[in-house]
Amino acid sequence: MVKVNSVLGAIDPNELGFTLTHEHISGSSAGFQVTYPEIVNADKVESLAIKDLKRAHQQGVTTIVDCSTYDIGRDVRLIEAVSRGSGVQIICATGSHLYVPRTFFESMFPWLAPMPADDIANLWVREIEEGIEGTSVKAGIIKVATSDPIRPSEELMLRAAARTHLRTGVPITTHTPMLSLVGEAQIRVLEEEGVDLTNVYIGHVNSTLDKDYHLRLIDKGVWLGMDHFFPSGPPGTPDWEERSDFIKDLIDSGHQDRIMMSHDWNFGLQTGHCLNAASPSRDEHPDAFLWISKSVLPRLRELGASESSITSLMVDNPRRFFGGK
Repeated sequence: MVKVNSVLGAIDPNELGFTLTHEHISGSSAGFQVTYPEIVNADKVESLAIKDLKRAHQQGVTTIVDCSTYDIGRDVRLIEAVSRGSGVQIICATGSHLYVPRTFFESMFPWLAPMPADDIANLWVREIEEGIEGTSVKAGIIKVATSDPIRPSEELMLRAAARTHLRTGVPITTHTPMLSLVGEAQIRVLEEEGVDLTNVYIGHVNSTLDKDYHLRLIDKGVWLGMDHFFPSGPPGTPDWEERSDFIKDLIDSGHQDRIMMSHDWNFGLQTGHCLNAASPSRDEHPDAFLWISKSVLPRLRELGASESSITSLMVDNPRRFFGGK
């Protein structure tokens, strides 16, 4: 039977419950929490994250997927402590974001050969099967990110992610840039590597409301990550009401079984010094991990979405994704 690695141990997919599929307990840069602790105050983040996630748990959130990788400051000891203190199950990631380690691929010095995809996959498989950074915490999802167009270093990461998946069965989640249609190009690389696309989640696709694009992704068999939800967002992108209405349109078109939802809330940044106009602070966004529950789902209900549709988005689809169905 398929088991899912949470930071506190393996769980059955049926135990996932109400799941937010793309969040971050803390994000910064690799090693910042050690080298510059005044930038990322781990103790403060831990206490505030436990407080907010405990509140979210009391209001129905069972599981979150933390998509932070090494290059954006993943801290598995912090994530483990937050899960234990809040009661929320957390699935952490292996893989790479946009800041591909120079050891993997050095574009400044073209005479240095990239690390082979299989060698990178060996590292990621170890984080899934043995543990991360000398801990017992094992990754339960493979994260990979690209620009648009995809850079050579990012293509290498996609291929390493594919090979990690083929060896472990752990699913893949991707990052796509705002307003981008690059998910199709990501899919092509993963297909070349032999990945069954029902094990792939294309992230941040609700930053564009190009329905033809979404339908093409669905036709390929991937999951749609409707995982950018904030009270406000960057200029030129759809607001949360428009994004919610678009999901209702897809539900009405019969596609509720390919959609998952989340916020992409980056708790560590939103409590630190790295804020910008596109990134609301905790004070500006007190609902944090409950924004979907308190605002988006009520809007979907007002638009006529059934409780069974909402259960599909928040419970059934994450269970099927992680269960390989």
